[in-house]
Amino acid sequence: MKTIAAIALASLAACAAADPSEGAYDTDGDGKADGTSIKKRRRLSSRVTCPDGNAKFKVAFFDADSTLRVSKSGEVTANSPTDVNVLPFAGREMARLESEGYVIAIVSNQGGISAGHTTLETAEKALALTISKLHAFGAHVHYFDFAERNDEFRKPSTGMADLLATKLDDKCGVGFDKATSLMVGDSGYKKGVDGPHPDGRPADDFSNADRFFAVNVGIDFHEPTDYFDWRAYDVFNIASQAELVSFLDAIDARADMLEAMNGDPAEIEALRTEAQRNRQVNDL
Repeated sequence: MKTIAAIALASLAACAAADPSEGAYDTDGDGKADGTSIKKRRRLSSRVTCPDGNAKFKVAFFDADSTLRVSKSGEVTANSPTDVNVLPFAGREMARLESEGYVIAIVSNQGGISAGHTTLETAEKALALTISKLHAFGAHVHYFDFAERNDEFRKPSTGMADLLATKLDDKCGVGFDKATSLMVGDSGYKKGVDGPHPDGRPADDFSNADRFFAVNVGIDFHEPTDYFDWRAYDVFNIASQAELVSFLDAIDARADMLEAMNGDPAEIEALRTEAQRNRQVNDL
């Protein structure tokens, strides 16, 4: 795994020192936290600074559902502003990327809005709450967007990436570097359509929109099981709260195993902190 102790502990330290107006925690889903309006769709964070010289931005795009979060209700996506559980190690990796100069962006298909299953306001507030919860792990999300209709913004179309590129260009006169940018999402290899996952597992995803979004934008694609090191726990997808709870128990079990083997105390503490904080932030 990616130096879990160093990254996780650094992320927690960064979180403690962060500006509370950035990703302030919204406990009741009303769109406000500590009197400060939380992040809004398609607004670039003030934390984004222009690259040096003629360099372009590096952007890390993330899907939302089953990548950064799962619903508490068991629905495919949040059905209320507070129907959100964030997933293990996601905040840690996002914090690491920010420390390496990446712009962190969430791009999500939310077709339930046009289908009448939810509202635009609910989708926006639930994603803002997702961002707030990730902030508890030291992560800052600089931009988020979602596609509510089947149009040029819906993945695998590139509208959400194109709009962000325009906003970055408006701010700094440069777009993003496709060679160093990336996409992380669970919709990679569609069941009955695609060949196997790169590791040989049969295609079992509901969609391949995230992978083809990456292909169409011209950036690298990663599945969360690899990017967040879930594979080390034999976790390939997380689609429910029950699966999340089981994963957190497995993290605790690994910490117990390392302790019994006189493993690295910092790594053990980082694992325990990850599981404990996830339960606390998600009210599990």
